[in-house]
Formats: sequence, C-alpha cells, structure tokens
Amino acid sequence: MDAPLLTAKDAIELSDGRRLSYSVAGHPGASPLLYFHGAIGSPPADRELEEAIETLGIRYVMVDRPGFHGSDPQPGRRVADFAADVRELVDRLGLASFSILGVSAGAPYALACAAAMPERVAAVASVSTIPPGFSPRGSHRTAPIYRLPLMFLRGRPRAAQRTADSSLRFVRGRPAVLRRLFALGAAAGDRELLRANEAREIGARRFLDATARGSWPMVEEFLVCCSDWGFELEDVSSTVHLWHGLRDPIIPIEHADAIRRALPEVWPRFVESGHFFLRARIGDILRPLAAAARPAAGGLGDRLAA
Repeated sequence: MDAPLLTAKDAIELSDGRRLSYSVAGHPGASPLLYFHGAIGSPPADRELEEAIETLGIRYVMVDRPGFHGSDPQPGRRVADFAADVRELVDRLGLASFSILGVSAGAPYALACAAAMPERVAAVASVSTIPPGFSPRGSHRTAPIYRLPLMFLRGRPRAAQRTADSSLRFVRGRPAVLRRLFALGAAAGDRELLRANEAREIGARRFLDATARGSWPMVEEFLVCCSDWGFELEDVSSTVHLWHGLRDPIIPIEHADAIRRALPEVWPRFVESGHFFLRARIGDILRPLAAAARPAAGGLGDRLAA
C-alpha cells in the first residue's frame, strides 16, 4: 500500500471550548466517510479495514465522541447534540458532502447527523443499532449475560461505574483474561469471528484504550443512547443502509425491524450473524457509502495531510 492506514490524528477546539479529537486514514482527495465508533471507541488498524479503504478509495475520518480518547466530556448531552460538533468538524475540514458509518452505540449519532444535515450527508450505514428508548428490562430476547448487567447499569449507573472500574484494575494486568471475556455470551457467528487471536487482541486493545479515563464514558454512552435522542427517525431523509444480525444477542432483530419501519429511505441488510460482524463485512458495508460520497474538492486532502 502506498500510504499507511493511519495518516493523521488531530483535534479541533469547538465553539464552546471543548476539544473534539479524530483520526484519519486513507488517501487525500478520496471519497470522505465519517466513522462513529461503538461504546468501546474507535478501532485500531486492521487488515480488513485497510483493504476496504484502499480498494474503495475512501478518506476515513474516525470521530471520537465526548469523553472518549482526546474528546472532552459534555455532561447532560443528548444524541442530537453531537450533530453540532460534527458540523464544526466537517466545516473545518472542508467537507461539503460525506457518508457516515455508525456502529452499535455510534449508529444513533450517524442518524442524528443525517437528520440535522440532510444536504451534506450522502448516505448512512447503521450497523447493530441501539434503538431509541432501549430498555434492557423490557428486551426479553436480549441474552441474560448482557441483559442483567445493562439493567444494573441503567438503574444504578454510578454503582455500575465503581464496579466496572474495579474490574478494569484487575484485567489491565491480565490481558489474556480480557481476551477470553470477549467471546463470552457471543452469538454463534460472533464466536467464530472472535475465535481468531487477532480479533480478540483488537477487541482487547480497543477496550483498554477506550477506558483509559475509567469506565464512565462507556456508562454515560449507554445512558445517552437509551434516553430521548432529541430527533425523530422520520426526520432522516438520507438513504440509510440498515445492517443487523438476525442472531444479535444484545439488540434483538425486532428492534432493528422497528427502526426499518420508521425510516423514510432505508435498505435493510439482515444477516446471519450476531452483534460483532462489522470487521467481517466491512467491505460490503462501506461500498455503497463510498459510491454515494463525492470526493472532496480541495480542503480535505490539504488539511489532513500526514
């Protein structure tokens, strides 16, 4: 490959004084695509993503939400509020049009940006989406290994934070234990994906990186996603490619089907998998987004040079 996967890492100061951090991959001048991470932050480089970026010709901008990595916290935020941060970022980067990939807890934010910036968001991929107002107590098909901890987190978030922080101190010195934990409770398709040492290593590194400041950003993220998003799905006029696993043990398929019915312009892709299939299907997921996004006419290539 002519260029390394990660070609820039930076942050901007927002109008309210907070910092918003981001990383960039791919070639200058390629079709711009924003990536919104799940509850454990943006992934490190991996072979499948690198190949997709190169093959499809993408400039891949990974945006860190408040409290994650180098982005400052924003207490009291709603999902819809992130669109204002993203607008400032894309203005600064000179992006007139772009696509967005949002995964799991990141998918609501992708939909929020599409609702707030219909003239600029060419297409969205919403993968393994947490639905609006998600209640683990009422989601009886969510696997108990996920449902019970999420109920505890929703009902007693500060106690959940203290428990998680104690657990973090234990696993940081025992990476092998953490890698094994990633396969627990996974759907059959996910277990296949997580069986490889590389996949478990990537997951463990993502988790440890995302919790460098402690567990609260992850706890807060779940609370925000399960609250009122601040916009309606009917307001999303951009084309949405809705990807979801038929055997998702965290967010059962009926939640995705409800989102499908609410979106005006949607292409559902319900696949034989669980929750963690992004890495295995990344090329298929990115392809229509790359086709919809127009390459930046100046600006992005210059401002995001290595």
